[in-house]
Amino acid sequence: MTRALILSEHDLDGWGERYRRGEVPAPLPYGVDALADDLGWALSGSRRAVDPRWSRLRDVVEHRAGFPVEQTIRGAGEVRRSDVVLALLERQGAAAATLRRRRVPPYGSTPLVVWSCWLADDLRSAAPAERARLKHRFDGADLITHLSRHETEIFTDLGISEDRLFPVTYGVSHDYYVPGDGPRDIELLAVGQDRGRDYRTLFDAVRGTDLVLDVVCKPENLADLDVPDNVRLHGVVPLTEYRRMLQRAQVVVVPTRDLAYPTGSSVALESASSGACVAVTGTRAMRDYFTDGVDSRLVDEGDAEGWRAVLAELRDDAAQRVRLGAAARASVEARFNARHMWTELAGVMRERGLV
Repeated sequence: MTRALILSEHDLDGWGERYRRGEVPAPLPYGVDALADDLGWALSGSRRAVDPRWSRLRDVVEHRAGFPVEQTIRGAGEVRRSDVVLALLERQGAAAATLRRRRVPPYGSTPLVVWSCWLADDLRSAAPAERARLKHRFDGADLITHLSRHETEIFTDLGISEDRLFPVTYGVSHDYYVPGDGPRDIELLAVGQDRGRDYRTLFDAVRGTDLVLDVVCKPENLADLDVPDNVRLHGVVPLTEYRRMLQRAQVVVVPTRDLAYPTGSSVALESASSGACVAVTGTRAMRDYFTDGVDSRLVDEGDAEGWRAVLAELRDDAAQRVRLGAAARASVEARFNARHMWTELAGVMRERGLV
């Protein structure tokens, strides 16, 4: 049996059992429970301090470091019993990578895999000195995954060897995000709060039309934007409500800018898994996951007129929405699901001698 310590911003202790008992609303983050359920791995995590004295100290230390350190330190005992350390997102892997590079026990002798999302984009956009610091920070990682094929070149251009990289096929929990049994009574739904969202273009597209758009995001995502009268804002909603809204949506709209990573991929794939018709910006990264006219509609970056035309067409063409939604669900079931992603990555870890 392969044993893995999972470094995550979440407290993973007993999560799987708590989910099955209905005490937490979703499977493990990023569907990593597939490693246990489908491959028989033993997964462990480390708790964050709840005592105010320790949490205050942690906050000071992590503020100065610029990345989380507590769970890495608390996980040291478990690392000694683990075959591999798996960091869910680059921030959670920063401390472990530093200790691995410096050969500090027990991390110094345990392979480290960093499942990254934003790292390539950070490296591409950072000033030269910061880029060098970031690269040096992750020199201790044995394997760095990324979410689109074109990101590989960003890493290799900085001298990171390709044998330490893998463009993983991103997937979502398709057993959790499923089509609902009620009516699809939300005409257009846009969800998302990461750095890549392009709500300005979307608002320009629907402004002055009879399209009705519901938006779920943080208020700061809409700072300095003129919100049209036909847009309804919901702020941030609980996960269970988000899941239900995907099941009610006729069209889920994911307008983004073209960043190195596939910004918007989680919402787009969770919407596809829910059987919704998906319309997304056709960035280089997103084209790894969607094909125009087959399982989605793709619109050029910043093309408000293109968005207006596509959204009006989809609003008036129920047959097209049903066809694209069914194809999108089938695509997630076949490939873009967490089970496929973690099985693929576990195979790569074996092939490269990490486990």
